[in-house]
Amino acid sequence: MINWSAIKYDINSAKKDFECLVVKSKSVEPISVNEKFTELRESLIAARNDIFEEHGMDSANKLDYNFDLLFGLKLYEILNESIGFSNRIATDDDVWRYLSVCIVPDIVHSRWSLNADHFYKTPRRIWLKTIWWYIHLSWQNDSKQTYEILKKNSTDTILQLVERPGVGYYVEMYREIMLQYHRYGDSDRDLFRNILKLNTARIMTTSPELVEGGVKQYVTELFETVKGA
Repeated sequence: MINWSAIKYDINSAKKDFECLVVKSKSVEPISVNEKFTELRESLIAARNDIFEEHGMDSANKLDYNFDLLFGLKLYEILNESIGFSNRIATDDDVWRYLSVCIVPDIVHSRWSLNADHFYKTPRRIWLKTIWWYIHLSWQNDSKQTYEILKKNSTDTILQLVERPGVGYYVEMYREIMLQYHRYGDSDRDLFRNILKLNTARIMTTSPELVEGGVKQYVTELFETVKGA
């Protein structure tokens, strides 16, 4: 069990450590992991390696959405209640900065090179944070079903869903949006963007669970309104 609440790692601390990172031919250094996080790092590295091997990503010039999705699912499975991780912890940017800069900077680097925004600098764009929340807001009972509804999406889908400003995440509703988006044809970026915009307007005056038919019907009506516009 990891005491996540004990992690205090602000932007200035992250900046200092990030600027010390050096990319070598086969590694990113220095990585000096606190023993409490050794097992977690090993699990995340093993997950990354399995994805690379299974999907032939070792030779890829640049990783893309497919890696975001596959590693996001692994990250979501590994960061679970058995090691003390929770939704509350997932809102703590100190935790995500620490994981990104101190625990698996080599994995983050493989996706975004040394782009400070995705390591620590811009809270809404910390990569590990965005892919964890993307999976959490899309979760459909298990990794296989979740992968199936998300596999045709793109990096833009992650940005639209996770980085969207608002009053918080209504998890059940967003999971229903992601499910219905897949059913309607998940390659239509404008549809997804318009659904989220309409929801932002309606959610201020409407409680989805109080609509006749509940959250499912509320989301269905969002799609019907946008598709009929």
